[in-house]
Amino acid sequence: MIEYSKQESVIFDVPFGRLNIEENFTDWKALKDEVNQSACKYIRVKIKNPLAAQLDELFALTPKAHLLEILRVYRSEDLRVTPFENAHSDLIKEKVNDENKELLGQFILDTYDDIPFGNYTPKSIQKIFSKEKQLAGIIEYFKEYYTGKDKDKVAYLYRNEDQKIVGCVVSDYFNNGVDDNGTYSYYVGVARDERNKGIQYKIVNFIKFYIAERGYAYLDGSTRLSNLYSARTMEKIGCKCIRYDWVYLLEK
Repeated sequence: MIEYSKQESVIFDVPFGRLNIEENFTDWKALKDEVNQSACKYIRVKIKNPLAAQLDELFALTPKAHLLEILRVYRSEDLRVTPFENAHSDLIKEKVNDENKELLGQFILDTYDDIPFGNYTPKSIQKIFSKEKQLAGIIEYFKEYYTGKDKDKVAYLYRNEDQKIVGCVVSDYFNNGVDDNGTYSYYVGVARDERNKGIQYKIVNFIKFYIAERGYAYLDGSTRLSNLYSARTMEKIGCKCIRYDWVYLLEK
């Protein structure tokens, strides 16, 4: 269940892991045993729609648990049956691979505004993991896994007609059955001098097209609880909030 993050462990100089907990997860004893046996001193956990009882179980895993972020998770209408327009024809898409992954890394570095771990990251954690190192960890993670190594993890750069990079997206495909498949977008970035020009809307519109290419149904994505602009963009394209994901950092 716990994924050791090689890139972040090197950057942070401490064993660091990641863990996703599903909404109906119940095997807390097995997870407790795995946490105890894990070499990771810190584990970033995303738990879907937790209730009080699940949070109690989460807090019992380690001596300390720090809230990092709360995410609104959105889902589009079924793209297999819902018509949608091509609103991105003026953007030139470029799939990220080993040859251009440094461009992706630099673009994320230039456009990332928030505290990378999450906007609720306490100062005590920011002293251990500086914002610069947090962002470096995310960038290296994306460059390692979203540049062609895994067919279900993709990233794109978007250029305008002058070949200037104006946006990017980093996404996972998921397929949990006929009625639960599509992509989940982890990061959508827009160049600072291109913001408030509809670029984000165009990028999200393009994502619908590469979902349709696979015959998948849904565009999923998340916005930070405090990011009302991105929330409005998701709602503008017809997405509805389906759950909240809570993000914690477990400290052993």
